[in-house]
Amino acid sequence: MATRLSNGQFPKGRSGNPKGRPKSATVELRKQLESRGAELVDVLIKQALAGDGTAIKVCMDRLYPSLKPQPAPIRVDLKGCEGLAGVSRRLIDSAAAGDIPADVASQLVGALGQVARIQEVDELTKRIEALEESNA
Repeated sequence: MATRLSNGQFPKGRSGNPKGRPKSATVELRKQLESRGAELVDVLIKQALAGDGTAIKVCMDRLYPSLKPQPAPIRVDLKGCEGLAGVSRRLIDSAAAGDIPADVASQLVGALGQVARIQEVDELTKRIEALEESNA
């Protein structure tokens, strides 16, 4: 077994597990299935063509995967909103009035919160840089 360095790491080129990860039953099964994959697909197609509903579903799911839900576009009039707080208030009011879904309003307000945090970090960075320049 390799001994560790003073920092607790193994020396470069030496593994703490020289035999590697143990082989799992899943890995072995996958190898066997891969070697016979073409035969399995042929059987599946024959079963589907013979009318087997499960085989048809498997084939169709591979050919035409299920559609993922797509949110409908929303429109919110943001004229007159002052700052991120004003935009957030307008979104919440729109959700309360039923103009936009509440979950969409919540996601958008959360995104605005992230924008506010990013702006704070940018402003703090600029202030720190200005202080460092003035002290230099």
